[in-house]
Amino acid sequence: MDKTKLRTARRTRRKRGIRKNVMGTADRPRLSVYRSLNHIYAQVID
Repeated sequence: MDKTKLRTARRTRRKRGIRKNVMGTADRPRLSVYRSLNHIYAQVID
């Protein structure tokens, strides 16, 4: 397997593992938090 194919295979595998944990559902939505210098913003995403 050449270098570029190996690199893309690793990237897709890593991405799939991360997306599995990040996905929000209606039962358990994910919380997105943004911290600016003055405020904290939070949004719930299903």
